[in-house]
Amino acid sequence: MKKISMLGIIAGAALLTAVPFSIQWSQRNVGSAAPIMTLSKADAATAGMQRREARRTARQAGRHARRAARRGTTPQ
Repeated sequence: MKKISMLGIIAGAALLTAVPFSIQWSQRNVGSAAPIMTLSKADAATAGMQRREARRTARQAGRHARRAARRGTTPQ
């Protein structure tokens, strides 16, 4: 019985350290003050893609402006 409970404690601790969760207090129901457990996830690949896309768009806009200046026209 002691071995099973010790394994349960170890498994529970491993699960709590492996899963990125946070406990937040509800802002909607101030009177109840019920905690909400949420799982958080990091989506770093999406953030990197957005930055890359913004840089690419800015480079293209600069390129179009330089070409228009050489031609003596306004960029479109």
